[in-house]
Amino acid sequence: MHEQRHSNRRHSTSIDNKNRKRKESDIKINDSKKRLSSIYSNGKQEQETLSYNDRKCSKSEFDDARLFCDNCNKFYDNICPYHKQSYIPDKKISKSSLKHSQRICDLTCPDGIIIKASTISKAGKGVFATKRFEKNTFFGPYTGTRHSNFKSAQESGYSWSIADKNGKMIYIVDGYDPNNSNWLRYINCPNTVEQQNVQPIQYDRNMFYKTMKTIHPGEELFVYYGDDYARFLGIEPFSTETVQMSIDDD
Repeated sequence: MHEQRHSNRRHSTSIDNKNRKRKESDIKINDSKKRLSSIYSNGKQEQETLSYNDRKCSKSEFDDARLFCDNCNKFYDNICPYHKQSYIPDKKISKSSLKHSQRICDLTCPDGIIIKASTISKAGKGVFATKRFEKNTFFGPYTGTRHSNFKSAQESGYSWSIADKNGKMIYIVDGYDPNNSNWLRYINCPNTVEQQNVQPIQYDRNMFYKTMKTIHPGEELFVYYGDDYARFLGIEPFSTETVQMSIDDD
């Protein structure tokens, strides 16, 4: 990824006790992963899911307690009952087994994902698929240090903001530290809308990545980090229309 990383941040209230904040954040991440695993397990919906007609709404109604289906153009309480979706968690690692030169983020890649030099000039490392991933495959969550320091997030360049339903920032998740983040930090910003094959999805107050189209072995994963970051890289910002056209062409 380009070393001056992406950011999408707003201000939020801080928590006085940092140790408590870290502990609570870890619990929230684990809860989200369990929730996604439960939602996607064997492609079955949970019993509490309401009917299709009872729970559909437009994408403009942001609600990170539900998941959006690009095919239906609707939100659902969990997986779309009509189109295949799946969740692939990070590889579990033991800190006690790490060698001195190893970085935690490099070891969290799930099967089918490798980190190597990006195809984008001067972008450093990138993420590549070694097997096929279908459209609507979820990865994550994006991990890192959680804080509300806007200046620190700007300097990091590896940050996402997590917002409430009104667009107000709740906290920032900063993946700058390679020993306190995961492989998602290496996914680069595309130079063209056609390259983009992954999109960020806030779910249960965590940031997940979802494939926008089928990804084939050997392809590099790219996610768009927003207009400001694109301008910083000298890239023409992507319009909503061109992004949707790219999805429809898959």
